[in-house]
Amino acid sequence: MKAIIGLGNLGAQYEGTRHNAGFEAVDSLNSLDGTGNGSFKLNKRLLAEIAQPTLLTVPVLLAKPVTYMNDSGKAVLAIKNFYKLALKDFLIIHDDISLPLGKIRLQKAGGAGGQHGVESIIECLGGEKDFNRLKIGIGPDPGGDVRIHYVLQKFSVSERALLRKVIEIASKATLSWLTHGIDQAMNEFNGCDLYQR
Repeated sequence: MKAIIGLGNLGAQYEGTRHNAGFEAVDSLNSLDGTGNGSFKLNKRLLAEIAQPTLLTVPVLLAKPVTYMNDSGKAVLAIKNFYKLALKDFLIIHDDISLPLGKIRLQKAGGAGGQHGVESIIECLGGEKDFNRLKIGIGPDPGGDVRIHYVLQKFSVSERALLRKVIEIASKATLSWLTHGIDQAMNEFNGCDLYQR
């Protein structure tokens, strides 16, 4: 089984915000399931809303942690331990302010790059970093003290239209990871650029 974890903040006030791009990506993936078995349900033990669709004949665990972004690692650790999954079987989908809206980037291992949800995951895993990531650009980064307000803002109408296209590409990249692995997915999708200059 593969685990795909979207990072974000639960609650109506956070819906549609830049920081919730990871949630939107897993919601989109869940909509690809044709069996009707993919509805999200709260699993208190796993600290996440969980769905278990089948994507391209691959059984998948989709998760949206209910811990809030900065404690996402608690849910990832709970899922890892409960299902006894290897880190290579995880794909963490999250926003990345260093990438402009319109770009995605797959990555295997590496640091957190200032993303607090990823920092929490690395900390809860005892410093281990060998999990795959799919970063969804939400920049450009305004920098400084305004950054926290920026990531919690909702996308504008024009940004929302672009995000929908980006989420479609992110879904295709995730399906490539599921069937062909991280290296091929990186080669195929890391050059995608819808950024509107």
